[in-house]
Amino acid sequence: MQKISYAFFGPLLLLLATLAQAQTAGTITFTANKTTASGSLIPVLTWSTSPVATSCTASGGWSGTKFASGSETLAKITSNKTYTLTCTWGSGSTTLRWTAPTKNSNGSTLTDLAGYKVVYGRSATSLTQSKSVTDPKATSTSIGSLAAGTWYFAVRSVNSKKVESKNSTIATKTITGASAAKSLSITFTPTLPAYYSTSTRVYDVLFVNNGRVLGVEVGRVALGVKCNTKYPVPTGYYPVPRESVTFFRTARSTTVVTRCGPK
Repeated sequence: MQKISYAFFGPLLLLLATLAQAQTAGTITFTANKTTASGSLIPVLTWSTSPVATSCTASGGWSGTKFASGSETLAKITSNKTYTLTCTWGSGSTTLRWTAPTKNSNGSTLTDLAGYKVVYGRSATSLTQSKSVTDPKATSTSIGSLAAGTWYFAVRSVNSKKVESKNSTIATKTITGASAAKSLSITFTPTLPAYYSTSTRVYDVLFVNNGRVLGVEVGRVALGVKCNTKYPVPTGYYPVPRESVTFFRTARSTTVVTRCGPK
């Protein structure tokens, strides 16, 4: 216990007790409109928590405090990004105990004590929340619904004219909670240059030992026809549209290829 001097009403004792109950982490569902892209992408991230989380924080490719569920459209990206959402579950309570002041700061007897005001918050300089205790005989009160983290508390005496004393010295309590994190990545696939036919000879394709190899010549194609670069058979040979080919032999494969290269 600490003895605390008040500028208005005299000494007050403040004791902090009672820990938060044990907490269990919940589940985070976290998705993106796309997880693979090429060129550029405007990510749209959507998330939810079950049960509803007490608080969530973003990191990685985004930042800031987030609601327990929501959807957010981010700025356009052109390279790989990883987004992480960390959420915390749990709230707790604490009990403040004190002894009533009996003297005014000038040493005279305190005769018009009307109650107390507890102020508290997430930092010693930001006690933005409060609870009034209207019973002047009270020597304790409980504060509930405290999210995980460190909280700061002070008590003020209040007289019948609603004049408040200065704060007591600050007491702290750390509320423990459970947390979980979920990450997702958006990966960009390399953009291949456009390839065009550099030969007029067209071949069918055979599968040998689980690999693609050139078959026999089956037709002709004009120079400069665009090739499909996602299907090399073998390196340097790519598919061309069948409608662009003049066939003089029946192809043994649906795919037909020619030698291709960039312009």
